[in-house]
Amino acid sequence: MKSVMYCFLLCSLSLMVFLTGSSQAAEYKASIANMPGYAESTEKGVLVDFVKAMSKASGTPISIVVEPFARSMNNAVEARTADFHLPLIVPPTPPPNHDFSTAVIFHVNFTLYTNKDSKVTRDNLDQFKIETDNAHIAYIKEKTTGSSSLENSLKKVDAGRLDGFIFADFACDPIIKTDKLKNIKRTLYHRFDVKIVLPKGGNGGPVDKFLTETIEKLKASGEFAKIMDSIDTPFDPWQPYEME
Repeated sequence: MKSVMYCFLLCSLSLMVFLTGSSQAAEYKASIANMPGYAESTEKGVLVDFVKAMSKASGTPISIVVEPFARSMNNAVEARTADFHLPLIVPPTPPPNHDFSTAVIFHVNFTLYTNKDSKVTRDNLDQFKIETDNAHIAYIKEKTTGSSSLENSLKKVDAGRLDGFIFADFACDPIIKTDKLKNIKRTLYHRFDVKIVLPKGGNGGPVDKFLTETIEKLKASGEFAKIMDSIDTPFDPWQPYEME
């Protein structure tokens, strides 16, 4: 009898350990780039809402950190302190140091911001000093220098101290409106697919499969469109210099 009870307890303990281990293995950590509208804190932003919706739809805990763009990328690519980073535009040439999710999560209008009186165009960028976010230099085919502050770069463009700045309109336009930067002209640079960043070798792996399946659930329920349609919009050709 004692041996039967011992076997029962041993089996129960083993099952508890297995289930605990399985539960821990199913938890993920998302690193999101800190940008206006997209992720302003761990409680505010479209992409924060998106990650929380994935967690709810899958029944899987996903912790969130919000970091400056380059640091957030590093969390997933080099430091491996996060399972994935979002968002990032998909360049024509595959990057050498990381992978992308299979799923496209939205599209973004990368916009060229120039001074309204400048002669900078989409076709002559190599003749001028152009900035983009530090983490995006490798994704812009023309020569650019890095910026650690969207607001500072846009203010330099407005003041005529920088020839141009390229970045997502959803993040930049609110800054222009809030700061009333009326000396800026907007031109569509390129509309990119946006995906989730995974460590090298992660495409097709367990995390990618989890993301793909969960995003499909959100799409089927209508929750995906409800959240992402606010940032996946056509380019609007409004001009800051026409603001009242």
